[in-house]
Amino acid sequence: MISGPTKWYVLAESLRQAIHNDLTVKPDRSGVVPAAIAWDECDCGLLAVTYAQIYPSEVFPDLLNNPSGNCDASVEVGELIIQLIRCAPNPGTDPLGNDLAPSVSALDTSAQEILRDAYELITSVRTTLCQFEDDRDISAYLLRPLVPQGPSGGCVGNELRVFVGLLRG
Repeated sequence: MISGPTKWYVLAESLRQAIHNDLTVKPDRSGVVPAAIAWDECDCGLLAVTYAQIYPSEVFPDLLNNPSGNCDASVEVGELIIQLIRCAPNPGTDPLGNDLAPSVSALDTSAQEILRDAYELITSVRTTLCQFEDDRDISAYLLRPLVPQGPSGGCVGNELRVFVGLLRG
């Protein structure tokens, strides 16, 4: 069972390692980050894991709404955010200084990379959390829909959120 004062970090880092190992194209930058994920230097790729919220629950993944019941909640739920970001095709200029949109070929290549990342991200997270649940390291999990991110600032990618329950102890 994952427990103790660093339990959410241990879970986030375990997921990050599993995802990184399962990726066909590994990003140069990869880590657990505090709070919001910054898309700095996405040209070399970025795999980041953080958390959105942590709260007590009696019925996973529902938030416990009875303040007096917080002492008795059997599960602590965390919402983890996982982002896998790559460099997006950017506009350019021709020799006369006219703006040019990215080529369809460049957009197609980027789409293939981002969709492969989406598949590998979902598969790795699901496989890892299934194993954690089978091993009773976690009490439950719920994958949320994968959401495309960007393009913004020359970056594009995917975000996957997952709710994970850890037994309170």
